[in-house]
Amino acid sequence: MKLTTLYLVLFLFCINCVSQDQKDKEQIKETVFKYWKSVQDNNLQSYNSLIYDSENYPGVTASELFFLNKHYNEINSKKDLLKNIKIKDTTDIFIPSVKMKYVQYIIVKENDPDNLKKDLIITLMFYKPNGLNKIYNPGVLENHIGWDK
Repeated sequence: MKLTTLYLVLFLFCINCVSQDQKDKEQIKETVFKYWKSVQDNNLQSYNSLIYDSENYPGVTASELFFLNKHYNEINSKKDLLKNIKIKDTTDIFIPSVKMKYVQYIIVKENDPDNLKKDLIITLMFYKPNGLNKIYNPGVLENHIGWDK
């Protein structure tokens, strides 16, 4: 009887963990969808509402939105941004107890025969204690300077 009860409790615990993980992933996907909609619409207010602590980084968020909106069609044609939402786990190297999730897009610059342009990397980080409805890092772009030339 005690063993059966223990198995039942463990089973329910596992179901709850899987269910919570699925809910977290759905929240991240919803946030990513809203993020790309804000980029496509060039809506800074909506964009900033999705970035954690965005009021402290007005220049960063405005410039990144400008770049992403300007290149949205090109980026989206290479990676269907809303169909390629792959959520990955990461941990902080210095503080292993800090677990985060992220969605990353890598866009190769075409028409660069000398391969001088680095890949454009867009990384959306999520930190559960701050809410999965907010992107944790205001600077999501890497290698974007000079990418559009």
